[in-house]
Amino acid sequence: MKRHAKEYYLMHKDIPVCLMEISDDGTLGSVRRNEAASAHFPLGGQMNNMKFHEWWRDRAIPKTRHGARSALQRLGYSSTNSALVNNLALSLSDCYWIRPREEKLTWKDTNLFTNDFVDTFGEITINRDHMIDLRKETRFNCATSQGELQKKWCIDKEGRRYMIKGNYGQSYQQSLNEIFAAKLHEQQGFSEYTHYSLVRLQVDGNVEGLGCMCYDFCSEDVECISAWELLQTIKIKQNESYYYPLKKVCLKLGMSEEKFSDFIDYQIMTDYLITNTDRHMNNIAIVRNPNTLQVLGFAPIYDSGNSMFYNIPYEKLSQVRLDDIRTHSFIEKEIKLLQYVRNRSLVDIDKAEMDFSIYEKDVLERHIRIPKLKELYERKLEKLRAFQKGKDIWKNRSSL
Repeated sequence: MKRHAKEYYLMHKDIPVCLMEISDDGTLGSVRRNEAASAHFPLGGQMNNMKFHEWWRDRAIPKTRHGARSALQRLGYSSTNSALVNNLALSLSDCYWIRPREEKLTWKDTNLFTNDFVDTFGEITINRDHMIDLRKETRFNCATSQGELQKKWCIDKEGRRYMIKGNYGQSYQQSLNEIFAAKLHEQQGFSEYTHYSLVRLQVDGNVEGLGCMCYDFCSEDVECISAWELLQTIKIKQNESYYYPLKKVCLKLGMSEEKFSDFIDYQIMTDYLITNTDRHMNNIAIVRNPNTLQVLGFAPIYDSGNSMFYNIPYEKLSQVRLDDIRTHSFIEKEIKLLQYVRNRSLVDIDKAEMDFSIYEKDVLERHIRIPKLKELYERKLEKLRAFQKGKDIWKNRSSL
């Protein structure tokens, strides 16, 4: 059966960058680029049409997000792609959106930074048992955000946009880890990080639980481009580390080598301390001005929740070998990420001693983990101290 297709302009604010056909289920068909606006075309899709199709697919909420399937059913969507189209592909991370060819909508009419909205999809996935159908309260719901955890965008009384995140499983440790990481950055006097706060929320079974929230670091004048999207602009050799290709792209876009190295050095070392095993290329991003396309630097460090051995059972914490930790990042071996660090002194070890009482807010049966987490963190601290004194600790196979 032939799918019905409709024409849309992909817009960057009020600049049409291409005309594209999209079927009822959100599948992208033919694309005709506006060469006069080529500089505003999404970076991730500039290389060829295949890359652009991938950019479009990546814009939808991941099918793997917790509660996504039931949320789609309850909202009447056939897929996350159809939800994306229904909500005009609007985002709180950048200034791209789609405009039906026959409609006269403008950026001012539609954008989520200044117009009221309700994140109905997030409402259902975070609070599935007690859902009020809010679809009729606003024309435009938010249907794009990366990541697989439960997430929901909200607006506070001052009009500021913020995101609430939940956790996997019965523990609140991922949310607590965000607070822990933010405290580490605060103690370091490092300003380029996302501030997280704890929030109370309803979880499955009408139980009150803990999540975390952060304010949007994007706006009408600041948009975010993930490292993964940047890497789609160049050819990468098979099994090549993403570090040098990412550096090449950032420098080509106008970032200074010092700014690139200092930020990544600091991030690698602090991720090492908190054992963040999920600094993949969608958890690193740059920010730019969507009007001038000027790169402003790196996005503040965000999404540090998959850290501090959150998914390792208590009885296995004593068996952790710190030199054998696997991570999703530039390369697979955590300790070898330190090879990329040029300035080993960017983290002040004396200001990295941490208070672990935040983990007392986790469910009671997890409190037994706190001394173990503290012990593992302090062992990491000693290894980083040795690294800062010049020791190439990835060459040492001890399990210190």
